[in-house]
Amino acid sequence: MAANMDLKKKVCVEYGDSKYDIEKVSKSVKADFTKNNKGVALKDINIYIKPEDGKAYYAANGGKITGDVNL
Repeated sequence: MAANMDLKKKVCVEYGDSKYDIEKVSKSVKADFTKNNKGVALKDINIYIKPEDGKAYYAANGGKITGDVNL
């Protein structure tokens, strides 16, 4: 069975009364990386969502660059 490359998906995290769209969080993280690291190419990124802090933390480029965004 071939994978459906056109499959639309939406992934959310629910915590308490809050709901976080993972695609939006991912876009916010990428925007923060770009804003704070002008001229640096994004090679890889790990995103850690911590709803109890109201933050998404990230480590990029082998963990050499870190940051966070509000959820």
